[in-house]
Amino acid sequence: MIQKYLIKISIFFLNLIYSVFKLLPMNRNKVLFLSRQSNKPSIDFRMLSSQLEEDCDVKVIMMTKRIEKRMKDVLFKNVPLFLRQMYHLATSKVCIVDGYNITVSVLHHKKGLTIFQIWHSLGAIKKFGYLALKTPYQKMIAKELKMHKNYSYIFAPSKEIRKCFQACFGYQEDHFLIGTLPRVEYLKTHNRINKEKVYRKYPYFRNKKIVLYAPTFRNQGIDRTQELIDMFADSKYIFILKSHPNTKTKYQLHSHVYECKEFSTLQLLSIADYVITDYSGISLEAAVLKKPVYIYGYDFKDYEKDPGMNYDLKNEFGKYFFTDAKKLYHCLIHEKYDKKVVNAYLNKYVEETQDVTQKMVDIIIEKGLTDEKTDYRLFEKTS
Repeated sequence: MIQKYLIKISIFFLNLIYSVFKLLPMNRNKVLFLSRQSNKPSIDFRMLSSQLEEDCDVKVIMMTKRIEKRMKDVLFKNVPLFLRQMYHLATSKVCIVDGYNITVSVLHHKKGLTIFQIWHSLGAIKKFGYLALKTPYQKMIAKELKMHKNYSYIFAPSKEIRKCFQACFGYQEDHFLIGTLPRVEYLKTHNRINKEKVYRKYPYFRNKKIVLYAPTFRNQGIDRTQELIDMFADSKYIFILKSHPNTKTKYQLHSHVYECKEFSTLQLLSIADYVITDYSGISLEAAVLKKPVYIYGYDFKDYEKDPGMNYDLKNEFGKYFFTDAKKLYHCLIHEKYDKKVVNAYLNKYVEETQDVTQKMVDIIIEKGLTDEKTDYRLFEKTS
């Protein structure tokens, strides 16, 4: 295939250029945060970098930029971005990523560079990486682009999720560390702050029962979101629809139905009395705050086929798993929620919920910034 040889040639030239960057000295207290999930640093990146800077004298470089897919932008935007990434990869002691990154995986790095993969989702409900490859063409592209290669360590929030991550990333158990994303701590420490922020913008929400619906992204198949919206049209509840950022579908919003685009899903969890989702990691984030979680899995059979599921949400949520909007609505308004369901779900898939940022930073310092040539105490801040 011509694509295969084009990829090989491109990687060869990238490594050729990178070999020049590698002549530059490594800054042994430089930490690079690299992501293509968003154009803004995630709450996890912000909390980790802040804690690192508080604990020791590190130089933090934050590079978060979505990869351009339009042909006219690939040359003029992606190439300069890759060159900047290569420079910082060649001169950093630690790199932290939250997803697949081309320059991290295809380049031949200095031995002194430690790369941590923290993944951008708290859970691993949907299959991704090597488990999501369905066709010979997809497998060929993944192999040539060295998908998820070069990680020194991969953080997993629990032993259960580590099992999924091993297959999805293609690594043995010795590459994994048990560590939870900082957003877990953020949800707890900023719950009251976020609640007041939302109430200031929407004072009408005070003393109301609020339902938050946060579905995952769909680029194919049927979308039955409108059915759920319609169920709450004339109810006493405030219904907040928080669509995935990549969702382009426009829905008919009734009175008492809001989108609250000024706030993130994490912020809106603070005011939610009930959370409805499907195959998104938001189910675990809601469980952190002990919110009643309902699964609206109307296309569960399709999702089981593509991209596939790492674990069975029907089994995890039992009577709170629905394929029908009317039945979900009836359960939510008429039945008392059994909190044991979300507590068991959280305890199974997230092992640590206290001081998680500090614990992750301690590991990054120990395994990334400290080696035979570098004593972490050299960077320790003095009061």
